[in-house]
Amino acid sequence: MAGLRENIGKQVLKKKKKAFQRKVQVHNFKTAKSAVILFDTSEPDSFQVIKEFRKFIENNGIKCAAFGYVQQKEIPQEMLFWKNYSFITKSDLNWYMKPTGETVDSFYSKDPDIMVDFTRETPLELQFLVQLSTARFKIGMFTEQENDYDFMINLTERNDISYLADQIKHYVSILNPSN
Repeated sequence: MAGLRENIGKQVLKKKKKAFQRKVQVHNFKTAKSAVILFDTSEPDSFQVIKEFRKFIENNGIKCAAFGYVQQKEIPQEMLFWKNYSFITKSDLNWYMKPTGETVDSFYSKDPDIMVDFTRETPLELQFLVQLSTARFKIGMFTEQENDYDFMINLTERNDISYLADQIKHYVSILNPSN
């Protein structure tokens, strides 16, 4: 049954993607005014890395929102105390794995200059978020899968999100967008 759900979800996403348009524009940490971070809470040490990266972004004068994906039906108790973080859970998925609900509406209502996806593997439920985001500059980990990133970081040395965060800070800082 899961295979059928996923296949239908992929078809729905593909159809929505055809009708979807966004303005693509390269940004660095000086030109961006807003950002959204997407991360998987099951990733080891993800909260600390995301917290530090978010602080880095906000210290650059960029308004930032962070959305974590919880691969459970409920938000774990310890995450309830994470201030200013929003969470999408398995309970927020419809039958073909498309995220819905208040938190997802909040995600889509953001119109960020930069979206950073810290997920290593982007399951279908997160592909909906990434591919249907109106972010002008989408950043993520290199993948062979079809994706909607404008800028990808290939992690050949170390495959952890703290290294990914360092690489994003480095490379996005040296980008010179022509406006």
